[in-house]
Amino acid sequence: MTDSVESQAQSTEPQSARGRARLQRMLAAAAELFLRDGYDKTSIDAILVLSGGSKATLYAYFPTKEDLFRAVLDSVMINNGQPTLDIRRDVREMLTEFAVDRLHVIFSTHHRAVLRLIIAERERFPDLARLYHERGPQRSHKLLAEYLIALKNVDLLDVDDPEEAAEFFTGMLVHKWYKELLMLGAPTPSNSALQERADHVVRRFLEAFHRRTH
Repeated sequence: MTDSVESQAQSTEPQSARGRARLQRMLAAAAELFLRDGYDKTSIDAILVLSGGSKATLYAYFPTKEDLFRAVLDSVMINNGQPTLDIRRDVREMLTEFAVDRLHVIFSTHHRAVLRLIIAERERFPDLARLYHERGPQRSHKLLAEYLIALKNVDLLDVDDPEEAAEFFTGMLVHKWYKELLMLGAPTPSNSALQERADHVVRRFLEAFHRRTH
């Protein structure tokens, strides 16, 4: 399913700089309205009014509203960058930076809107939900697990199961706030609260998995 979304985006890429700029305006307008109003309440006419484009141009790129929606979600998810975990740096410092970065991404206004839209349209677009999971939570988990494997290999952490340890780390970091976000629509924690949470989780994690001497 991922390949079909990406191949569609490639096939609709205009050749001229003017055409690419026009396409980006339409995608930006569609993203703004889809994320704000949802799929059903967003009309093609509203997207055209906001972008200043024409139906002929839009339909040349995206024959259906579904095609446009897939391109928009593909675009917003591909821009979700990942931090770097460098084994040469101090472990506490590196894990704390990673935790703070993940918290800022997860609880950002933009990500909250993307997540609401993914959940709302999961049954209609299950492939997009899978793509979100692969590019977001799964990719982040894999990055952390590979870092923990590297730390284990150089005897910096005593981690028997890096995959499980990565799951524990992420669970401690986001579980409570994530439940409140999804079920209660809780506001985004302050920057100081995010930093405090990251510091606390990293401290407890390293206490649990510090290298033991025998």
